[in-house]
Amino acid sequence: MKTQQDSPDKIAYVLLIGVGMLIALMLPLSKSAMGLGVSPLAYAFWQALGGGLLVFLWSAWQVPPWRQANHTRYAIISGLTAIAIPNSVAFMLVGKLGAGMTATYYALPALLTYGLALAAGMEQASRVRTLGLVLGMLGCLWILWPRNTGLPPGMTIWLAIGLAVPFSLAVGNIYRSLAWPRGASAHQLAYAMLFAAAVCLAGLLMLRGELGTLHLPEGTVRYLLCVQCALTALGYLGYFELQRRTSPVFISQLGYVITLAGLGIGVWILDEPVRLAVWAGVLIVLLGVFLANRREAKPAPASISDNR
Repeated sequence: MKTQQDSPDKIAYVLLIGVGMLIALMLPLSKSAMGLGVSPLAYAFWQALGGGLLVFLWSAWQVPPWRQANHTRYAIISGLTAIAIPNSVAFMLVGKLGAGMTATYYALPALLTYGLALAAGMEQASRVRTLGLVLGMLGCLWILWPRNTGLPPGMTIWLAIGLAVPFSLAVGNIYRSLAWPRGASAHQLAYAMLFAAAVCLAGLLMLRGELGTLHLPEGTVRYLLCVQCALTALGYLGYFELQRRTSPVFISQLGYVITLAGLGIGVWILDEPVRLAVWAGVLIVLLGVFLANRREAKPAPASISDNR
């Protein structure tokens, strides 16, 4: 089991913001690719494979982590929970809900992760942090509420399917910290997880009889995919470095950065309509982030005069 720092340092906060923005940028790229007719599962496969290859080449001097059984198991479970499941679902949703609404799902794992961390004895209960995480989740649920999104009633089923994203990410946040292989570096685990996700996605496509969709994209899609792979490599290198430095609850707050950045990209770059009620939810999320990162003051030790 990996040890965590009680108080994240400045580098951890820089990584939190940077990685969150990189992941948020992946959503509009995938939306453009889906608009050009690319299968969401095929796109997720190439993203994982290409990103993993870039990280592997960057770390070629290191010993491949899957030479040990526990590393292989770690890579497969991490690949499923952090990439294969959430990314394939998100890529399916982005063409229907838009990049901004889809990004909101990434903020929901925070409270789920905190609850699992408490149950696993990895975190101590904190009223202020709990309040912040609850407010953040309520803000996201408010943003996704069908009446506030302005989406047609037929989209409700897709809003429900999107819940697979936060549940998968929350489980992955806890698992990666509890099962961190001894002696493995962030670089090793990043490319192992990406390769494992690609294998899982290829297996799913084979079961669905859709292996034919894995032909290498051409034209504009190829350029989009190259950028996506580069963002993936950078994002998940930072992702595992952040996991190494901090706790599962802290890393789960990546979702708040992804949500805010995703909404901003959706509005100002993709010109996606966002109602005023959604921005009210954004303010609630920001308040939740502020409270979730506050530390409750420890009680001062009793003075001699207090004990008389």
